[in-house]
Amino acid sequence: MAKKNSEPIYMRVAMDVAGRIVKGELKEGQKISGRTTFAGEYSVSPETIRKSMGLLEEMNIVTVEHGTGIYVASSQKAEEFIEVYTIRASINELKEDLMELLAQRDAIEKKMNQTVNSIVDYSSRFKNVEQVVVHDYHLAFDCEQFEKSIEELKIWENTGATVVGIRREGRTILSPSLKDTIKLDDRLLYVGDPQSSIRLGEYMRQQMEDEQ
Repeated sequence: MAKKNSEPIYMRVAMDVAGRIVKGELKEGQKISGRTTFAGEYSVSPETIRKSMGLLEEMNIVTVEHGTGIYVASSQKAEEFIEVYTIRASINELKEDLMELLAQRDAIEKKMNQTVNSIVDYSSRFKNVEQVVVHDYHLAFDCEQFEKSIEELKIWENTGATVVGIRREGRTILSPSLKDTIKLDDRLLYVGDPQSSIRLGEYMRQQMEDEQ
C-alpha cells in the first residue's frame, strides 16, 4: 500500500528552499524571490509562501525585511533544518510501517484463531477418524477465583494430558508456555488417552477444591 505524503505543502516548499540554500543555488546574504514570484514558481498560494518563509525565518535560515524582501541568512541552519526534518520524516514512516505490521499481525492472529477453532470443531465431530484428537476440557467450577500457571499445576506430570491450547473469551492461546496461566472458565485444549482425560478432570476438580 503506497504511503501518502502527510506533510503540509508549506513545509515541503520550505524544505525545497532550504535544499536550494544548502546546494548553493541561493547564497547567504542573497535576496531571493518575493512571495508572489515564489507562489508562481511552486504553483501555490501567496499565503502558503508566507507560511513557508515564516517557518524558515523562525529557524534563522532567512530574514524577512518587510518592504525590502527576503534574504538568505544561514546555509548551516538550512542544513540543520533538513537533517531534523529528515529524521522526523523517517520516524513518521517507521510509525506508519509499525501500524501496518500490527494490522497484519491482528489479521494473521484472527485467521489462526479461526483455523484452530475449525480444527477443534472437526476433531470433536470426527474423533474416530484421526489418531490424534484434540480434547476440550471446560473449567466450569463453583468457586470465585482460580488462576495458576501450567508450571505450577504440572498437568502433564499429574495426568498425562498435554495442553496444546487455552481458549479464553473467544480467543485461543496456541502452544502455551509453562508460564501461561489457567483461569476459571477457560477451556483447555489437550491431547491424551482416555485415562488421561479422566485423570485431568479429577485433578482439576481437586485443584479447584484446594482453592476454596
